[in-house]
Amino acid sequence: MNGRRTDDASSGGLSCALAATRRTARLMTQFYDACLSEAGIEAAQFALLLALDTAKDKGQAALGQMLGMDKTTLSRNLKVLREKGWVESVAGKDARRRCVSLTAEGRVRLREAKPAWRRAGERFRDGMTEREWAAMWSSLETMTRAVARAGERKGG
Repeated sequence: MNGRRTDDASSGGLSCALAATRRTARLMTQFYDACLSEAGIEAAQFALLLALDTAKDKGQAALGQMLGMDKTTLSRNLKVLREKGWVESVAGKDARRRCVSLTAEGRVRLREAKPAWRRAGERFRDGMTEREWAAMWSSLETMTRAVARAGERKGG
């Protein structure tokens, strides 16, 4: 026995990190979707606009890696944002590469949605003690490192 927890009544006797994290991610998305609805934007759309605003001159591959999104999901999400007029493809620093950039309308949408996003974050944060907040971030960082290491070992 390696000392790791392997039993959990809620998952039929086996702990499943995937099921637990996906459930939490769905609940977080639903919460942020509800909070951002007043701004006419969904959580996934907001996150993508925010990433594009932060990461200037990123190609789709780099953007996908930054967000932990596969190429198909990223392309599908960008298509919706293009149709709304919030993003556009532009020439990158290297003329052979296309980058995705916010349009003026996309920057306005992001700016208008930020207050709702901040309020959502504050509501979420207010439900935790300082210790719980710090532990959550520590756990998320640990999980990210662990899944990256597991992915490196998957062939072995």
